[in-house]
Amino acid sequence: MQQDLTPKAKHLIFVGGGHAHALALLMMAMKKPEGVKITLISNAIQTPYSGMLPGLIAGHYSFDEAHIDLGRLCRFAGVNFIEDYVTGIDPDNQTVHCRNHPDFSYDVLSIDTGSVPGHNQLPGAMEWTIPVKPVDRFLEHWQAIQTHISQSPEASVRIGAVGGGASAVEVILAMQHKLKQAQLADQVSFHVISGPDDILPNHNDKVRNRYRNVLNKRQVEVHTGFTVSQVTERCLHTADERTLELDYIIWATAATGAEWPAQAGLQTGPSGCIEVNDCLQSLSHPNIFACGDIADMVNHPRPKAGVFAVRQGKPLLKNILAMLAGKKLTPFKPQKQFLSLISTGDKYAVASRSNWSLAGRLIWHWKNRIDQKFMRRFSEATMLPDATSNKPVKVENPDMRCGGCGAKVGNTVLQRVLAQLPSGHKDDIPVGLQHPDDAAVIAVPEGKLLVQSVDSFRQLINDDYQFGKIAAVHALGDVFAMGATAHSAQALVTLPHASDELLEEQLLHLLKGALEIFTECGVTLVGGHTSEGSELSLGFAINGFADPQQLMTKGGIRSGDYLLVTKPLGTGVLFASDMRGQAHGRWISAALQQMQHSNFRASQILGDFDCKACTDITGFGLAGHLLEMLSPGGFSAELLSNSLPVLEGAELCLQSGLQSSLHPDNQRYGSQVTVEKDIPAGRQELLYDPQTAGGLLAAIHPDKLDDCLAALQAAGYSHTAVIGKVTDPVGCSAKIRLITDTE
Repeated sequence: MQQDLTPKAKHLIFVGGGHAHALALLMMAMKKPEGVKITLISNAIQTPYSGMLPGLIAGHYSFDEAHIDLGRLCRFAGVNFIEDYVTGIDPDNQTVHCRNHPDFSYDVLSIDTGSVPGHNQLPGAMEWTIPVKPVDRFLEHWQAIQTHISQSPEASVRIGAVGGGASAVEVILAMQHKLKQAQLADQVSFHVISGPDDILPNHNDKVRNRYRNVLNKRQVEVHTGFTVSQVTERCLHTADERTLELDYIIWATAATGAEWPAQAGLQTGPSGCIEVNDCLQSLSHPNIFACGDIADMVNHPRPKAGVFAVRQGKPLLKNILAMLAGKKLTPFKPQKQFLSLISTGDKYAVASRSNWSLAGRLIWHWKNRIDQKFMRRFSEATMLPDATSNKPVKVENPDMRCGGCGAKVGNTVLQRVLAQLPSGHKDDIPVGLQHPDDAAVIAVPEGKLLVQSVDSFRQLINDDYQFGKIAAVHALGDVFAMGATAHSAQALVTLPHASDELLEEQLLHLLKGALEIFTECGVTLVGGHTSEGSELSLGFAINGFADPQQLMTKGGIRSGDYLLVTKPLGTGVLFASDMRGQAHGRWISAALQQMQHSNFRASQILGDFDCKACTDITGFGLAGHLLEMLSPGGFSAELLSNSLPVLEGAELCLQSGLQSSLHPDNQRYGSQVTVEKDIPAGRQELLYDPQTAGGLLAAIHPDKLDDCLAALQAAGYSHTAVIGKVTDPVGCSAKIRLITDTE
């Protein structure tokens, strides 16, 4: 990824990871607009490609083969990625509202969130049906259906798809094929329910005839002229009192738009989709673009088909860049006719355009080739080499950026941010942000020890809010590892050069994220220092108090203690792989969830079970931090390789030779480690993987192990595992033995 050092003055936000947005971001990676911060907000880090969804349901493709990895795409394109649900926008104030983040401000906004089957207005449909969109939820239901059928081999099951279009027909045939391959289809009856008098009303007679024959041959019962007026539990109803009982009701009717665009005041059509002009601009708000299924081109109405969304990617990007540059936009006219390729569950498909039609296995392979070619555009995208542009850096004003105190973020920005943060007050903090002075003043309770720690690191992810949470969790780790109660914090922030508006938003997101963790842990932010620099970094100095008798130290370990860890390992290699574009987005998403989970309650629970030896696993990896615990008393340890909790993808990346930049330095601990034969290399290398916001490594007395483990897991540390045991010194120089099982 080419480093862009140009100070940011505008913010372009893409909402939704639809096909047009994915293509626009891929093309934008080659030439990003200077001085523009670019953000993609999507509720899914891997977004489905609609053309391969029936094949995914039928079992022809894996999950990764049928999904575009937005996390990897954004990393490649140098775009900020935010995994969250958009709940609304405020076009007047130009802000985007999310479920789990502070508001984002924008200069230009583009919306490509797709559509949903229209079931909101039909009584009972939302409660008793399974919509095909959002796809991730549908796939979860589909997995549950398969599990239920396989576990109830004697029970008869009825599955029906409501909607007589291509979506309903493809989905029901794909489900039937998958169950047939698993030898589970004999106990299932399949139904297609169509309101019109025939299926596939938007296709020609040849296509309809082919599919009527396929459905009849495969004993799929077709109910035409069955317009659903109400849904109750396991039953469809019509206005003329006909009913159809089904165990699973798949909803695949005509697409509608989400509710929030209309609620925000954007001009929408009868279906709730955003109405746009020939330049893909909202008719009511010119700095908002919309494309894909969420958009209706008023001058060129077209069916909601993926082919049109794909074709919109290039003109969308061209017009967005033109608006950012203050240039004239270019109208776009979609084609009227398009090639339709519909599968029949097995590797057979029907092609049609206008009045002609072809069918057969060769058509499926042709469709497969087209789909695979499209997906390779994303999967084969590689990182651009790091480089520094030879162009002079453009600054918003002609004055050079200063160093020293001249690099501080301006007081106006700082005060606006502080005014938006929740106020925190403690009686033992007479001087802090509530009563600011040159330094914070804290009263130390009588009989307590003051425990202090500081941690700071460069930007790890492009989600500032999540980065703030992770930085706070990481900084608190040392204090919690010692059994102390965290009390207060000061922030150390360096922000990349940008306009005051973007600086304010970035600082607000960072601090709001951190304060969410601090509030959860009873910590008050009492001050800090904020400056501008070439890249983002964030850290905190933490103050804590501890009872001298309750301190947990690295040297408190005892022979016979059992070793447990509270979080899975692998953050170092996963983020190193992500930087190289070689980590699946879902791996990174799962890792981020763990990294935002503080050690607050874990520390308290360990104290409750009289733990005397503890540390947090961070930069030196499991081996390095364990050796720090073993060395003071001269002890050794046996680790069970199969018991090490591991984040998905981490071991595979290590096995492939991928490593964090600190990993080779950590391997120096290998001279004090012996490994039993036949333990995979990836599992061995986990010992040296540096962790960010890692879990606690604790030594627990055998009598209290089971209760302590159960308490930690019940408190939300579900990956907590007993990984080994402390032993007396062994004759060789090695202090850690990695074994496959106890001897």
